[in-house]
Amino acid sequence: MNTSIIALIEIGGSHDECLLSQMHAIKATGRKILLITFSEILERNPEFKNYIADTLFVDMSGSKRERGREVSKIWKKIKTSKCEKVVLNTAEGNLVRFLCLKALFSNVKFIGIVHSTRKFERSFTQRIINKKVKKYFLLSENLLNSILPPSKIKVDYFYPLRFPKTDNLLEKGKKTVVIIGGVERRRKDLDGFIEIAQQVKRDDVQFVFLGKSDPALEDVKDFQAAIAKKGLSEKVKTYDHFLSQVDFISQIQNADLILPIVHPNTRSAEEYFKSRISGAMSVSFGYKIPMMLHQGYAEIEEMKVASFYYNMENFGKKLDLVLDTIDTKRAEMIAHPNYNVEFQEARYLDFLFA
Repeated sequence: MNTSIIALIEIGGSHDECLLSQMHAIKATGRKILLITFSEILERNPEFKNYIADTLFVDMSGSKRERGREVSKIWKKIKTSKCEKVVLNTAEGNLVRFLCLKALFSNVKFIGIVHSTRKFERSFTQRIINKKVKKYFLLSENLLNSILPPSKIKVDYFYPLRFPKTDNLLEKGKKTVVIIGGVERRRKDLDGFIEIAQQVKRDDVQFVFLGKSDPALEDVKDFQAAIAKKGLSEKVKTYDHFLSQVDFISQIQNADLILPIVHPNTRSAEEYFKSRISGAMSVSFGYKIPMMLHQGYAEIEEMKVASFYYNMENFGKKLDLVLDTIDTKRAEMIAHPNYNVEFQEARYLDFLFA
């Protein structure tokens, strides 16, 4: 086994959900992990402590000069730790660009995860990062097949499917349809959601927005007013605060279905499935909770085994049918080799160390 050190860095979009799979895979090779990130990421992911050998916390909330000093501190830590490789969990943005420039003439290999393929199309910052980072992961096979990578850049995909589990399970009451994240118009078709939720006549179904829906935001105020007007308040649950990790996981494990509420020809479609995945996809694959997706995305091969499909006119009828066949769909997801966590972690290692 190799006992060298791999640095995992998250100083960008706080994509915590991608880290546990990487940690498990890297540690299985015998290598040690140096985690460089914000203190709050470790606080909300206590299981990370089981994998990391060393940690560097940074603070990017200060002035430009102060942030520059933090990046210098990162590079010094990487050098003194004699890291074999550096993995940028969010390989985009000015801070990452600055770090890549500092490391440009070093022999330490940098590998990145890109969360939006648009970064390859028109981002000057990404072009600078590409001078150091020559290998990238995407989180979707469909997105990989949709792009032409820049010259001399290698790209592959993997699904980060290892998520924490809890024994603190909720009592099973109503059928639960979970929407990952809070109420936000840019990422979710809220008008479309109200349209399809009205079709659900049964009283044993509840929709849960599993994220913080800040009541001070206009999107949230408008949404709450709309569901009250349509008589949906009893069917739709939101939270005005961030859930603890245990509560979040309990809700996920209790869910019957995951609903991304991404619909063609809306702002949600501009955000997802064209240039980035919805986080709902990884959660669905990882926890083996089926999704309900709009029919407009039925041709995306990687989601077929995990998905039931609807259109804006038949959601209520489809939901009735789906709730009777969830166990069969889950069994199909468990048996599907591409949703297997060990298979995906092997893909990750193959590309990381190729």
